[in-house]
Amino acid sequence: MNLSPSTSSHGSIVLRIDPYVRYQQRDDSEHLELLQAAANAALDMIAMTDLGTLKGFESLQRDLEKLVLLEKAGILNAQDQIRLALHRELRARTMILPGFSVISSESVLFSAIFAADTATTSIITILQHLGGESPTGQSQMPASAVCALVHAAGGIAIAHPSDDVQIALVQSLIAAGQLHAIDHQHPAIDEICILGGSGATTLDAIGAAFSEITLATPTFAALRDVVLAHQHSAISFINTPIRRWAIDQLLQASNDNHIVQLPEAKSADLAPHIAALANAGGGVMLLGSEQGQIVGLKQREKALVAVNKAVELLSPAPQITSESLQIDADELLRVEIRPSTSEQPPYVLRDGRIMVRRDGQTQAATPLEIRQLCQNPGGDGSDLDLPRSGVSVVSAQRRAGIWHYEVRDLRTTAGVTRDRAQGLWSYAIEQHEKLRDGSESLDTIKWTNQIGLWRTYVQGGRPKYDLVHRDSSGVIDHIFYGVSDWGLGIQWQQLINTYAPQLPVDTVTFDDENPTAATTTAAPAITAQTSAYTSSMPAMQFPPFQGDRKPRWRGRGAITRIWRDEENKPRFDLLLKNKTTDDAEGNEAFEIQEYHGVTRDQLNQAWLDLIQVKKPRTGIEVVETVQDDQSERRFIFRNLRNDEVSPHPWRMNDIEEGSIRQYAARMHLADQAINEENIRWWGNIGYMRPMRRQVDLIFRDEEGVDHIYYAARRDELIGEWHDLMAEYDDVVE
Repeated sequence: MNLSPSTSSHGSIVLRIDPYVRYQQRDDSEHLELLQAAANAALDMIAMTDLGTLKGFESLQRDLEKLVLLEKAGILNAQDQIRLALHRELRARTMILPGFSVISSESVLFSAIFAADTATTSIITILQHLGGESPTGQSQMPASAVCALVHAAGGIAIAHPSDDVQIALVQSLIAAGQLHAIDHQHPAIDEICILGGSGATTLDAIGAAFSEITLATPTFAALRDVVLAHQHSAISFINTPIRRWAIDQLLQASNDNHIVQLPEAKSADLAPHIAALANAGGGVMLLGSEQGQIVGLKQREKALVAVNKAVELLSPAPQITSESLQIDADELLRVEIRPSTSEQPPYVLRDGRIMVRRDGQTQAATPLEIRQLCQNPGGDGSDLDLPRSGVSVVSAQRRAGIWHYEVRDLRTTAGVTRDRAQGLWSYAIEQHEKLRDGSESLDTIKWTNQIGLWRTYVQGGRPKYDLVHRDSSGVIDHIFYGVSDWGLGIQWQQLINTYAPQLPVDTVTFDDENPTAATTTAAPAITAQTSAYTSSMPAMQFPPFQGDRKPRWRGRGAITRIWRDEENKPRFDLLLKNKTTDDAEGNEAFEIQEYHGVTRDQLNQAWLDLIQVKKPRTGIEVVETVQDDQSERRFIFRNLRNDEVSPHPWRMNDIEEGSIRQYAARMHLADQAINEENIRWWGNIGYMRPMRRQVDLIFRDEEGVDHIYYAARRDELIGEWHDLMAEYDDVVE
């Protein structure tokens, strides 16, 4: 049996999966509760692996299919509309995989998981062939047959050995190249991936343990490739209870504008916070906590009543979801606030006050903030999972016989009106005009629900896509041109992975993909004279850019990148703004000079100061690796929160499983040869492997040495690290 994957590329998307959810749903009303539990646990995938049956997964799918059928027939009632909307919203956050568990004739428990679009009839046929379709899941087939059938169907076979005899059997399966993974670490087994999970039989247990996996794309196929290639460093088993972990994240975010902690629940006190969070686009209130500490609620029922009364003090009413949590001996109430889907802000208190979140506090809105809240987004795509690259033509107006376009650059989300576009913007406007005059058609779009893939092509050696979105009535309301697959949401990724191979691939040339005239704004004057940056900087041949890259400005000077020449010496690409005569409207005008391949000794102190950036105040840095007497690699860490360096080198085996320190050590080994394609650079600082709460940062110093800061909390980034994320519209406020 050949276990070779279709690809072994190690990507930069981190997903959380709980592969063993064995919760038995009692009736249809619990389908949404299960999906909500997976979403609350911040899981990207769960696999339903009931013992000896697929009934749980089938029931969940039938509930959705029934609602979709009613929608197509136009006979959905109000309650069913809400259920269908929740189905779609929650499934957009968590992919549900089908699977089952069986016990082989040798008494070894196996779990099998499959791609979400695998026909359930095929999986049931496998289960029937194994003879394991019963409440006990007992099969008369040997373990080798279980693995062979699951592999042939494109699934992942995972063993759950429980004693030495079963461990010996698992070792023989591994030696024969038949087994894909095991569920937990064992001293006698180190040549196969560990794919751990919760084994949840209750809703509260979903995500109590899970696996974090670094993938090339957020798909089951990519997950299977990693497992089959035995890429151990790409998978981390996390056994911290996810709900406790999630609460700890809320407790630590004391200055987050989207999180409010309150020790008590009185409706008059809650209303301003709920209004402010709704005006901020949504957030979470954690009742029973104060200043990062759990104090507990005295009466949960009274707290729920207070929340409902508080909502009645607002107009319009936002959407509220409440969840009771037990942490040790204390009870908490987690209240999620989301803006109404049918009403626009601002959300106003009964006494007329409009509240906002500012600097981690709930405060009265200023006149400027009120005006901003009252601006209708006007269908600009703010309710969509927008791509993080490409452009969209927002509007077109004809004035004096000339068409003027408002083009939104999705890398910065800034709308810019231009009548003389360049590069990608010119391409987008050209396609927009072809659609308008009928010379271009949208009939070739490949659709998945409301999102579609129109065109795929290569630009600058990298694949790009034209993507579309249609509203619930089937009307196309957004077209996104020149989107790269970097940072796309899971639904867009699945769409591309499914249909891109079916479309012809063209080659497109853009003269200037990111026109400076459109995106560069006048920089504040530097304190030093312009001559402080000036030096003798001859132009030279230099290697092409890789990955996404933007210059990092400070005053009138900017660094574009640092690289090494053939002699391994650092070289610098720099920009300088020289003020020229003001334009006809009296605005300051600048001429930008480029200096490529500058040597280290040509830089004066002004340029060296520009290169330097303060370390982030969050994350882990691997300062050094050493080898002990047994030639085992040991790691020295720096905790960036307190700048403390490990008093002694750590062995990998001594690092706590699933800890950030373990993640940093594993990623440090993987980053010995950095792939520039996976980094988004802003000058000489950048980021890679963006996760929901964390991100890996990189700083390249004046010697060309890279410093990587692992698992930095996104919501604690300040200064230029915060600005780096904002440059790519990837910031978490």
